[in-house]
Amino acid sequence: MWKRKVTSLLLSVLLLLLPSIGFCSESRYQISESELMQLQSHLNALEQNNEMLKSILSESDEGLTKALDALMMSQKELAELRKELLTCRSETESARESLRIANAELQRASESFKASEKERDRIEGRLRTQRNIWEVLCFIACGVAAAK
Repeated sequence: MWKRKVTSLLLSVLLLLLPSIGFCSESRYQISESELMQLQSHLNALEQNNEMLKSILSESDEGLTKALDALMMSQKELAELRKELLTCRSETESARESLRIANAELQRASESFKASEKERDRIEGRLRTQRNIWEVLCFIACGVAAAK
């Protein structure tokens, strides 16, 4: 963009400096030495500006290229992170489901343990009662045997 403007400006100045073909045959332009020096200094300034703009454009192109590369890398990393996030979400859901199943099984095991504890207490109570009955029967039998 800047190159075109500078180039067209230089071409315009050069066209102004060159005598036109129609005028060449009829008359000549005369330019004083001070005007020539002034035009030369303007031309030098334009050349310097052109070089400066070229270097700025080159630096901008390099910066833009670096920024685009960084953007591409960031987009790749973002895509990878999204994949990882989806993987983590599915693993989290699987872990939650496993935890829910484990908690349900633990609850059933706890209920089963409580039921077996009640059954054990009932059986121990029945065995204690049977033992007590046998003890009473033994005392009675010993008492009857001792009384004879």
